[in-house]
Order: sequence, then C-alpha cells, then structure tokens
Amino acid sequence: MSSISIIGLGNMARALAGRALAGGNAVEIIGRDLAKAKELAATLGGATVGTAGAAPAGDIVI
Repeated sequence: MSSISIIGLGNMARALAGRALAGGNAVEIIGRDLAKAKELAATLGGATVGTAGAAPAGDIVI
C-alpha cells in the first residue's frame, strides 16, 4: 500500500483518488479551499485532508 497525496479538487482529482482508494492506497486530498477538500474526501470515503507542504518525502504526489 502506498500513501498518495493529490493536489487539486476537480474531476481529475476525484477520479484518481477513487481509483487509488479502490486499489487499497491511503489517499490525502490537498487543495486551496479546505472546505471543498473536506467535502471531496467525505464523498470519496476513506480519504483524508492535508495541507500544502505536509506530504512527507517518499510519498507519491499527483
């Protein structure tokens, strides 16, 4: 299992996050609008919300 951070809140972020979660990966959503990031994470179920610059080295950032 990988830890994946996705920067963005649009359709592409939603699609990538959904596929990553389905594959058993830990997904973190990062966006400028914290409320929208929380909404997307809640919609996806299982994703968390992070802040810019918080992804540790070695993670996959999309």
